[in-house]
Amino acid sequence: MSGHLVILSGPSGVGKDTVIDAWREVNPKVQRVVAYTTRSPRDGETDGRDYHFVTVDEFKALAAEGAFLEHKEVHGNYYATPLRDMEAMLDEGRIAVLKIDVQGALTAMALRPDALTAILLPPSWDVLEQRIRGRGTEDAASINKRLANARAEMEFADRYQHQIVNDDLETVVARLEAVVA
Repeated sequence: MSGHLVILSGPSGVGKDTVIDAWREVNPKVQRVVAYTTRSPRDGETDGRDYHFVTVDEFKALAAEGAFLEHKEVHGNYYATPLRDMEAMLDEGRIAVLKIDVQGALTAMALRPDALTAILLPPSWDVLEQRIRGRGTEDAASINKRLANARAEMEFADRYQHQIVNDDLETVVARLEAVVA
């Protein structure tokens, strides 16, 4: 049985993790493909659940082995989608969700034209800025970089099959369910 591949993007702070967690509660077939990263874990993040946290050398070795569907540098750190994990989920008939930035999503879309694609957008710029600043996990330079990247990423919304404003969690989850139905 073959599953569905869903590429889910959105700017930093738009609520991708919250949406995926809520979607998983509604549909047990939904499974996030845990990405690899070289960035340090934030408070509360767990290796293997939130990301696979690796060193730059480990990351480069995995990339050289062909372990990733795609990989890139974002916000000064490396990120990648593990190919084997994604394929195993699809083989099991799951809905494999790639929570991925726009740069990686565009690459993944080209490699996997069968993927369903959706971008989460904030209800407003002010709401997004409040969410990013409200995290309290980064310094002013990092926040400004994320905000600049968010503006640039939202310019690519038309490249996705579905643009979903994250203003009501239930509605967003219902839209995602409709996407895979």
